[in-house]
Amino acid sequence: MSAACPDIPIVVLPENNLVRARTRPAAAVESALKEATAALTRLHGALLHPKGAGEALGPALDEAVDQLGRLAVEAAVPPLEAVAALTPIVPNHDYFGVRTAAIDDARLVSEVTTIIARTLVDLREARLDLNDRAAEVRAMRHVLEGLVPDDGAPAPHQGARAMPYVPGKDELTRWIVTHHFYFVLNLAAADAVSRAITALSAADRPAATAALREAVVYVRGFTAAMMHSGDMSAPCYDAEVRPTMAPPAVPVALTGRTQPEHRAYRKAMRALVRVCPEPFAELAAADPELARARDALLDADLLDIERHVIVTAALVGDDSSIVQEHESAESAIATLRTMRHTRAETYRDLMRFGDPVTLTAHLPTERVKPS
Repeated sequence: MSAACPDIPIVVLPENNLVRARTRPAAAVESALKEATAALTRLHGALLHPKGAGEALGPALDEAVDQLGRLAVEAAVPPLEAVAALTPIVPNHDYFGVRTAAIDDARLVSEVTTIIARTLVDLREARLDLNDRAAEVRAMRHVLEGLVPDDGAPAPHQGARAMPYVPGKDELTRWIVTHHFYFVLNLAAADAVSRAITALSAADRPAATAALREAVVYVRGFTAAMMHSGDMSAPCYDAEVRPTMAPPAVPVALTGRTQPEHRAYRKAMRALVRVCPEPFAELAAADPELARARDALLDADLLDIERHVIVTAALVGDDSSIVQEHESAESAIATLRTMRHTRAETYRDLMRFGDPVTLTAHLPTERVKPS
């Protein structure tokens, strides 16, 4: 169970970090996957309808929740007997109720569809921007599509027909459940970026472009999931969530910097910049589609940390982060902004409209020009 929310069952993520299947699921599961994917497609269309999200949105959301619930039940496999013996690889995993193990595709499908189903149930209640909802739903659809490979024979059915856990409607539950989905999307993004790097090394630019475009969907999705997880007031966060992430509630104060799934994504992004270092104009002259795809991913990555600043400002304000113990330490917002500026400087020449800000802006000799 989650250390923060004992009622939430543990989720098991693959130790190889791949959240896409290599073998086809059983026929009944594949059919449920396709129905759920179609429902998410209709929901995405209702969210982004040119005339606005009108009366069709409610029924579309209800249908998607129902289809994902049926999918989670259909895809359920017998409980992993050794789950209680699995050791969290980082304190964050113990807190969020996450374990990693070598799992087969049937269990992968079960875990991932369960995570998505829980997130969608909460999304129905969340006070979230329509565009963020749409970004989450689109990412959900892409993840589900990755659970049905294009070839191979269907696997035998292992269904357990267990009744799924239904998330509560409190903010701490929302914090935990949506972080599970956030972790899945970080792994999906890391995988897509890694496939783009492999394609670039093989001089397969069309495949690299497609993989980068896929990564953009996941990055925008996990940014939206981050905003979803923070759908609460600052007093609620301060009273109900923040105390659960520091002693005495947990042995050590938690930090996102040690989160394995996000670290996998950041590692992939650093590798992409090394493998594909051409300035935007140079790359665009050789392959405009690839240049635009890389630009979209770098832009999404910058927007992610910028919105991290926004949600931190809303929930934490001028306080230091949980792991910054000294009063003289920078605020959590200032730390995030420094990270954002460092990233922007790295990406500046690679983007069509690179941010001209440099790290020298943090020096004490900074002078602000009058507008």
